[in-house]
Amino acid sequence: MFLIPFFSTGQSNTSSPYSKFGIGDLASVAYGRNLALGGTGYGLRDMYFINLKNPAAVTAVDSMNFLFEMGVNVKTTRSDAVEHDEKYWNGNLTHIVASHRINRSLMASYGLMPYTNIGYRLRTMKVVEGDETFALTDWEGSGGINKLFLNLGLKFSEKFSLGGEFAYYYGPVTESRKTWTLKQSQNPSFYHTSTKYKGASFKLGAQLTIPINTNGSSLNIGGAFSTGQRLWGTSEILIQQQYGSSAIDSIYYYEDNATSVFSPMSYGVGVGLTLKGKYLLAGDIEMADWRTVNNDRAYIPQAIYSLGFEILPTNKQSYLSRCSYRFGYRYDSGYVQTKGFDIDDIRFSVGLGLPIQKSASMINVSFEAGQRGTEKLGLVRERYSQLTVAFSLQDFWFIPRKVN
Repeated sequence: MFLIPFFSTGQSNTSSPYSKFGIGDLASVAYGRNLALGGTGYGLRDMYFINLKNPAAVTAVDSMNFLFEMGVNVKTTRSDAVEHDEKYWNGNLTHIVASHRINRSLMASYGLMPYTNIGYRLRTMKVVEGDETFALTDWEGSGGINKLFLNLGLKFSEKFSLGGEFAYYYGPVTESRKTWTLKQSQNPSFYHTSTKYKGASFKLGAQLTIPINTNGSSLNIGGAFSTGQRLWGTSEILIQQQYGSSAIDSIYYYEDNATSVFSPMSYGVGVGLTLKGKYLLAGDIEMADWRTVNNDRAYIPQAIYSLGFEILPTNKQSYLSRCSYRFGYRYDSGYVQTKGFDIDDIRFSVGLGLPIQKSASMINVSFEAGQRGTEKLGLVRERYSQLTVAFSLQDFWFIPRKVN
């Protein structure tokens, strides 16, 4: 309860110029265990882990378990341009989630996590027509959209489950622009906007388990479909003019309904293959066509391909044998195209699942390294690395206690 207000108003987890497009950088849906597996999750089931990618996966949680998970991350990004390079550090809470049963067949998970992140600083320059000078504009944006959600999963049998996610989106987005000419550098103008967005969406998911043999081998097939969402809200606009070195005069203020932003419907499918209870192979495909909700050539269809491999823990006495070892790969085509180039994202991940003694709780550590964008035609290439630590805590609830 103390952490939620901090999280909902926390700093943005990005410093990317590409977060200016659309609704910003889309945050990951897969955390904890899934993040180290390349972000896979549509076909993954486990009674001790909360899987947020597929709402049907909540039915895998044992009916006596209460699960709580919280994560934090730190990210370093190096932005390379033709004439200038910069390095950024970001960090934040990633998610706060709990999961437990409602009755014998109905399970639930709920929590708070980021949906988009916005954080950029840019400078643009244009020639002033009829005058031999340049107009310069410094752009700065921050904020993002948070996601408050409830997942409900219904188990029809040991092999088949359905689930639904109800999500509410909210959050502030701010942008400031400072414009001046080289001849009048002491008299810049300022344009500030502050918008508070809100919206809702629904996701439907399903999972099917196919046992292969009695040696712990099985195949899980899952998929999910999410409706598109419209984010609307109110905007405050303030325009100021500076005269000389210090005097600033407010010349315009306006408050009105904000221009709505849209996200398209999306869908994904995935598989999780467990071999002899020792190894896990996972793969996901996700699709979303951003052209359907944006009348702008900058938006393109988005495709995400994810792969993951895990060496599962055993029941041996050695602590290292009870750890999980994870590896992943993810390719995201992105949903923005500029100057003829797709702003795609390629990343590799490794991770560890570190069990806490005498319990099913675990500390999940994942490290990701990747690259986004390109330096061609004056664009920006980002090389980043991110460390995420998620605390997955388990306890037994709903057990009638008897005292002799």
